[in-house]
Amino acid sequence: MEENNYKLINITSKLQSIDGTYKQIPITITEDGTPRAVAFFDIDKTLAELKNIHGAAIRALFKEFFDKDFEGIEDVYFKGFRLGNSFREFDRMDGIYNLGHDEWIDPDVYVKERMNDKKKEIDGEGTEDHKLAKIYLDRYVQIASKIADDIYKNDPDEFELSKIKPVMALAKLYKTLGVPMFGMTANGKEFVHTIAKYLGLPDLFIDIATDEDMVGGGKEIIIPKLIKQLEDMGIQVSKEKLVVVGDSLSGDIGSGYRYKDDENEITIKGILVLKDMEELSKIKNQISNNPELSKIIKNTDTEAFIVDNVKIDNNGTPLLYSGRENFLFKL
Repeated sequence: MEENNYKLINITSKLQSIDGTYKQIPITITEDGTPRAVAFFDIDKTLAELKNIHGAAIRALFKEFFDKDFEGIEDVYFKGFRLGNSFREFDRMDGIYNLGHDEWIDPDVYVKERMNDKKKEIDGEGTEDHKLAKIYLDRYVQIASKIADDIYKNDPDEFELSKIKPVMALAKLYKTLGVPMFGMTANGKEFVHTIAKYLGLPDLFIDIATDEDMVGGGKEIIIPKLIKQLEDMGIQVSKEKLVVVGDSLSGDIGSGYRYKDDENEITIKGILVLKDMEELSKIKNQISNNPELSKIIKNTDTEAFIVDNVKIDNNGTPLLYSGRENFLFKL
């Protein structure tokens, strides 16, 4: 179909829907031969709030490994959600609960004392650090997937309630505009594909990259892989029209900043998802005091998307076309 010199093509999602089918994803090709944009979405705390699943899974995992309950372990685990991948998250958790590094409860201390020096060993295949982290991850994925299945079986509405509706509305708007979208998340594939079905993500995304795709690094190594997927389908991608949507400035928006195209700098559009104005104030303070975050902002076109400030109509639909000055803030 052609309209106004635009061409509409359909791509089959690689994600299986809840009904067992694989949906057709419409992509609009503009006059320059590329889509309007290519968007990469984080999932946890961006599209959905899945703390109920993660909290139960981490409790069960460490109870299984150490045969004891650890009070407050969920909150400790959640603090490390912005480290970039699950290998780092479980390396940190093992350090805290197995090796006694209580100071790593503060993820910033973990980054300074451990991750900055050992990132390659933690992320890369073949090292003892990576093997141990993967043992935790593989078992965690099985536990979390079972919990998600049970929740959907007993109360499927819980997944609907977990959705962060304004960001879901943004993804649906992108779909309407024919923007190809991918997920990229620091979770294991089995778990990701399970929750994707229950959240309806196969209706929106061509594919979702997971921890298995991040061996050797963070989300910055995923972006070129996903771009290649599109190019292998015959869709030309403009590196000047990339959008990254996520709740972590370092792990999500920073992945776009760190991505290089044959060593050429890429300036991406970043949409940083924050709950409220208090979070916006905190992130501005962090940017002011953290040279790395300041560098990310300087080299990306990033806006904060304040979820609580998006107006909802009487039907429960987020209104993204009006009052944008109240929920979008240039960083």
